[in-house]
Parts: sequence; structure tokens; C-alpha cells
Amino acid sequence: MTELLSFFAAPAEYCRTATAAQWTAFLQQARQQGMTARFYFVLNQLDLLDAVPEQVVEHGLSGALYAQKQQHMLFYELSLLEPLITALPFPCLLLKGAAYRALALPVSFGRLFSDIDLLVPAEKLKLVRDKLFFLGFQEIKLNAYDRDYYLNWSHQNPPLVHYQRGTVIDLHHHIYPSASAKKINILPLFDNAAAMAGSDIKVPSYPHLFIHAAVHLFYQEESHKLVKDLIDLNDLLNLLGTEQELSALQQQSKLMSVQNAVSDACRVLARLFDNTQADRYLQLHGLQKTPSLASFLIIKMLGGKKSSRWLAHQLWYIRGHMLKMRLQVLLYQTAAKPLHAVWRWVSGKS
Repeated sequence: MTELLSFFAAPAEYCRTATAAQWTAFLQQARQQGMTARFYFVLNQLDLLDAVPEQVVEHGLSGALYAQKQQHMLFYELSLLEPLITALPFPCLLLKGAAYRALALPVSFGRLFSDIDLLVPAEKLKLVRDKLFFLGFQEIKLNAYDRDYYLNWSHQNPPLVHYQRGTVIDLHHHIYPSASAKKINILPLFDNAAAMAGSDIKVPSYPHLFIHAAVHLFYQEESHKLVKDLIDLNDLLNLLGTEQELSALQQQSKLMSVQNAVSDACRVLARLFDNTQADRYLQLHGLQKTPSLASFLIIKMLGGKKSSRWLAHQLWYIRGHMLKMRLQVLLYQTAAKPLHAVWRWVSGKS
């Protein structure tokens, strides 16, 4: 388990026992995962600022001030988008980090943003993209192959960047790539979304926020933000405080056909954070705490010998790609991209 995970699993205990070397490693990991401001908010919330070295507090405070500036920028951008979203005769949902921050959830305190994620029905994607164009958003420059990949195989439009402010919008029509053989039903996301207080902008329900985060982690090949993603999941699960909410989580994951991602997330959270909600979820639905392949690989990527960590990362990468793409699509993309690059070089377009 990393220093960062140890801190978020038991902040007071970590502050009491951590050595100077551990704090150094902790700060390095916090910077790598974009969690510098996040740990400062935890220290402040638990009244632990006086229990850590002054240099650690200074790093955290610097990150917190930057996160606060980003928060103001986010709300400003949402205020500019609201008239457009209000006028749409179909749902447009705020997702991921922007939704966490807009709802002022604990998981968002000190969170850094790189973009604003919006989800619209697939058949309305072009309409919303065109409307965003007239607000000053344009697609990033991509070659023909990459743009075709976004539009035909992924779950979103190429990123849209505002020509003046540099704000990035990721416009989604799904939460999982079209190229996958796995079919995820996202209608429950729209059906259970609710407008934020004082706004017409809608956000997913708490169970669906957790489900989306679990899908994002457990059905993908990336692992560079693994620790951050797990800490996010831990905070999101803690929002579901009753058996009724945990039952809703199970029911909605079944409706969406993503039960494995949710149960695997709970297995890992019970192991790493001793999360009581994760334990309750598994017990309530008669699920074993014994690690599945996915949860086993997660644990191995975070600990153990260097060779086993390396192997776990490779298996995770292969598993993720096989989930995200049907075999024939994976073989096509594996061959097509290098061939397209060679063609561009030969034709002098590189």
C-alpha cells in the first residue's frame, strides 16, 4: 500500500507515526496523483494541521489555493453554459469531477480539474456540439485517423476547447466506448438525474456517481491515476449511508449491467480502506470478499514484489483493452494506426 493510501485510510494514525522519509514519499505521490490540495483539506477538516511538518502544510496550502481558484473558474464556466443547457429539450448531465464540485461533495474538496464532462443522448451529440461551437468551443486539431476513432469507436466527441478561455469540454454520448462488446445501459443515468439546487443543470444520483467511477476504473486499461481513483471511490461510497441506498446501488448496477465493476470496487475498498459500507454491500447481497481477478490485480499493482507489480500492470493493460474493444476492432486498430502513420510519413503529411 502506498503512503498516499495509508494516509487516506487512517489520517490521524498516519500523522502520528509517519517519518520524515515517509512524508517525503507522501508528497511525491500526492503531486503525481494531483492530490496535494486534497490532503490539505483532510488535514484541515480533521484538525490535524499542527500534527504534520510545516513543509507538508505549506505544500498543501499552495495546492489548496490553486484548487480554490479552479473552483471559481468552474462555476464561472457553468454559469455561461447554463442558458444553453436550460434550453435543451433533452437531458444534459454534468459528470465526474465537475459534478462532485458542483454538488460540494467531500470527494471534491481540493480537487483539480482539467475539463468539464457533459453527457447527452447519442442522437443529440452533433446538435450539442454545434451549439457549443457558437459559444466559442472548437475541436482540438486531430489527424483523420484519430478523429475517426473518437467519433466511431469511443464514447465521446473529440475534446472541445474555448478559443479564448482555453476551457475544455469533454462531450460524451456514453460512459463506455462504442467499440466494446460489453453493452452498458446508460438510460438509468438520465432517468434518475436531478437538477442542482438553484440551477437547471442536472447531475447523476449518488449511486450513479459511484457506478460511473467504478466503471471508469475497473473497465479500463489505465493505471497511472490508480490511487486517486480508489480514494475517489472510497469517498463516493461513503455517501451511501443506508441499506436502502446500498440496495439502490445494487439494483442500478444490475439495470446498467455493470454489477462486476461495483462488486470489485467494494472488494478493493473493504481491503484497502476497511470501508464499512463496502463490507455491508458485499454482505447485503451475499457476495464473497475473496478477490476476483480485477480486484486481485489492483491489490498486486499497489504492493508486493517489483516483478509481481510489473506483471499485474501488464495483465491489467491487456484486460482493459480487451474489455474496451471487440477482438476484431482491437486487431484492426493495432494494425491501422501504425499503417496510417507510415502513410502520412510517405505522403509528407506528418
